[in-house]
Amino acid sequence: MRKYEIFKIKSAYQSFIMGRERLLFELLTVGPSTNYQEIEYLCDQLNQRELDSIIQNTLGKNFDELDSYHNEYRLTHLIKGEVFIKMGTHSIEVYCQGSRMLDLDLFVALSSSTDRFFAVMNEQEECGWLKPLKHSERMILENTMM
Repeated sequence: MRKYEIFKIKSAYQSFIMGRERLLFELLTVGPSTNYQEIEYLCDQLNQRELDSIIQNTLGKNFDELDSYHNEYRLTHLIKGEVFIKMGTHSIEVYCQGSRMLDLDLFVALSSSTDRFFAVMNEQEECGWLKPLKHSERMILENTMM
């Protein structure tokens, strides 16, 4: 089973974080010494309605079953496997069991709304943007203005 923590980085910090993802990983790694004030400072509070719409309408179309209860979702695909999603105020916990295509389906659905989602896999010490930025329009504009 793969476990992800997904955060929505504040737009003001996104360009600063580019190239410093490992430092962000260390800050966002949830554990006994986690400083939640830093997470609240770097990450936007999640819009529950927007995420519910993405999960129910966009992601739900690709799955055979979708169960939801109080900001928790279980999506089942007969071939790919199962995804469990739990939303918090500043992060989304995701558990995937089955094909890695489940992860991709989720990442594509979430990244359709913004390019600021950042995922952390604590056990594997992996992290990255859900929608990798080659040169987003905002980044190009910021660089030309400097």
